[in-house]
Amino acid sequence: MPVRHLLLLLYLCLHSAMATAQVYAVQGTVRDANTRERLPFVSIVVNEGETGTTSNLEGQYQIRHSRPITSLRFSYVGYTAQTAIPDSLSQIDMALYPAAAQLKEVVIRSGVNPAHRIIQLANQNRDRNRPENIPAYTYRTYNKFILTANPPEDLDLSDTLNLSPEDSSTLRMRDLLAKQHLFLMESITDYAHLSPNFSKETILATRVSGLQQPSFGVVAAEAREFSVYDDMPVFFGKRYLSPLSNGSIRRYDFVLQEAAVVGQDTVFIISYAPQQGKNFDGLKGLLYINSDGWAVQNVVAESYADDKRGLKLQQQFVKVDNRQWFPSELDVEITVQQIYMRGHQPYGHIRTYITNVNLSPPLRRSDFGIIALEQRPDAWRQPEQLWQQYRPDSLSSKEQVTYQRLDSVGREQKLDRTIRTMEYLMAKQIPVGPISLDLNRLFKVSRFEGMRLGIGAHTNNLLSERFTVGGYWGYGLRDKEYKYGADATIVLHKPSEFTLSAAFAEDVDEPGGRRLPFRERSLLRDLRPAILNHLDYSTQRSVALSGRMLRFVQLQAGLRQEQRRPTLPLFAPDSDVRLPEFNITEATVGMRFAYGEQYMQLFNRTMPMSTPYPVLWLQYTQGIDALNSDGYTYNKLDLRAEGTFRQRSLGETTVTLAGGLLQGDAPFVSLYNGYGSYSSTYNVYAGEGFETMRPYEFFSDRYAALFLSQDLGKRLLRTKFFKPDLVLVQNIGIGDLRQPIPDLLPLEYPNMRKGFFESGLMLNNVISSAFSGVGVGAFYRYGPYALPTAKDNLKLKLTATIAF
Repeated sequence: MPVRHLLLLLYLCLHSAMATAQVYAVQGTVRDANTRERLPFVSIVVNEGETGTTSNLEGQYQIRHSRPITSLRFSYVGYTAQTAIPDSLSQIDMALYPAAAQLKEVVIRSGVNPAHRIIQLANQNRDRNRPENIPAYTYRTYNKFILTANPPEDLDLSDTLNLSPEDSSTLRMRDLLAKQHLFLMESITDYAHLSPNFSKETILATRVSGLQQPSFGVVAAEAREFSVYDDMPVFFGKRYLSPLSNGSIRRYDFVLQEAAVVGQDTVFIISYAPQQGKNFDGLKGLLYINSDGWAVQNVVAESYADDKRGLKLQQQFVKVDNRQWFPSELDVEITVQQIYMRGHQPYGHIRTYITNVNLSPPLRRSDFGIIALEQRPDAWRQPEQLWQQYRPDSLSSKEQVTYQRLDSVGREQKLDRTIRTMEYLMAKQIPVGPISLDLNRLFKVSRFEGMRLGIGAHTNNLLSERFTVGGYWGYGLRDKEYKYGADATIVLHKPSEFTLSAAFAEDVDEPGGRRLPFRERSLLRDLRPAILNHLDYSTQRSVALSGRMLRFVQLQAGLRQEQRRPTLPLFAPDSDVRLPEFNITEATVGMRFAYGEQYMQLFNRTMPMSTPYPVLWLQYTQGIDALNSDGYTYNKLDLRAEGTFRQRSLGETTVTLAGGLLQGDAPFVSLYNGYGSYSSTYNVYAGEGFETMRPYEFFSDRYAALFLSQDLGKRLLRTKFFKPDLVLVQNIGIGDLRQPIPDLLPLEYPNMRKGFFESGLMLNNVISSAFSGVGVGAFYRYGPYALPTAKDNLKLKLTATIAF
């Protein structure tokens, strides 16, 4: 073959290959024609179904096709579909008009709803499409949080000469919002997951408007943890029934809005909302279900009947490595409807983009500790190049102005120092140089002490990260007694939290109370200590060694010597009788087991994160004849387990099991009291103990107790103006006093060997706001220890709830 023919053949082959490899591309942005708002999840079909895509959360799309693109069809629920002819254009921006008139949705229940088949197929494929079922994965996120405000709806601000002072303030706020946002925050994070429950997120970079050195960053925890594949996904602290849960077609109305053929697959767009007359916490929105694996490609969800907080969530999924549907973009909008700022309603907007997804990373369990969320020390001073690399788009002029103005205000107002102060308040400490004042020592209230004023202080990290020394002083205005104490702690091994501590205290303590290691009381959810009308005066010296052994186990061993001086009237019925003293020495070994528990390090402190598994406490105590004790020798075992479980139809169940056993020669103050929390003076739900039992009505040397509450939510009571949360309560206790207690002779103290029973009904959030509520509860005492008069067995109490 001549050379020229060979060259001609080579040219023809190359030209053919280039023609075959040619790619046609079109991109653009889809907006609302009236508001110019960008529209997410718009269906875009190429050449009547050859291929297609959907717009992202910014309304942007990009299409690459091996054939010439002759038509693009844009469709979106609630808008009139439009078709564009690209010709030679590579950039096509589309504006869709809201449908002028839409037929009212009609759901035919007697026939076959075509949407039901799609929903059932998506339900059957839930497990294979759950990202959490992937053995291991990693990814990087870019997160942006904007706080801004909506303009007032019905206020005429055109006549500026006749504006009231309130209207002028609204006008100034409108002008401000036209130039900048109220707040802006960005972050870049790395996230890693290893089955079954190991996870870690590291904030690599953070930027907060107004702050120079922020100690926190925004993460997409709420949007990421929401999964439409769960029966009861969590949506900002509240659980809703998923439209893909088992039996959802009996509770939700589904309407097949559109079926778009894209290549060999079909995307079914289905709207959903709770059926009329069905009483459950439901969502409304859109599901985009792809026939490729019957997976959710896009989801739009918002709260259906919550008139306190407006919540809207959008998620977009892409298929990674052609093997697994995985989230790619997340969006959350939050509006608190009762809050207004100068006539404007503020709202928050969180947007997250997920990149660098790796579905087969070489992760090991040793790569994960108990810290699930932490921020790198240099996260606040990362270069602009890193931000530009992971921002999906450059900052808008409005966002740039927000940073410029708020950063200037922050420096002038010294907002960094204000944030540090807020962090100290959260930690209940205010540092003054190397000393931190303990805020929890300043003020307390109880029936026994009345108002207690005091002060406390400890050394902080400026002095040493290895040891702390501190003390406190207080005075009760009712019992007119001083209380004081001192303690010292040294960290022997920081990774395992191995710590040696010693303490001395001249204070008060509950007679017959429970002491368990690593159990912190919630001041807002456990009000029982405030209602105790009698406390023992105590002089206590102790030393303890504690640390974390294994991942979820905390251990503590200690030695305690104390003198207890009870104030109960059974010891001193006459004011002239001197109160007895009990000198006790105890050796203890205790543990706390919290499977799956993790912590986060933000705001310069370590904070626990909730665990879905029960928490267990176990402690063994031995009374020993040593260190000036009165010779008491006994063995004591304490057990407590508590957990919260959620069911799709019954709501949230909270269970607490407690028990104890005491054997040997023990003083009266070492027994178990009945754990009552009734007071004739304070009619507030205590949250711990028996609500109809007086604190020291019973004493035992062995006992078992069950505290059970069932939060049904608004399932049974939901009207337009009255929709409280209904909570059922059942408490049962049994105890006995089998061994003689010389301190009580010749008195006999009642025990609970016949069983104590009480039931309750609470209507929480009768009056409520976005974050808190007040209700009422009724509790009735019955059984062998019921009081003679029926009305005395009934106790009415106020209840208080907090949404965080």
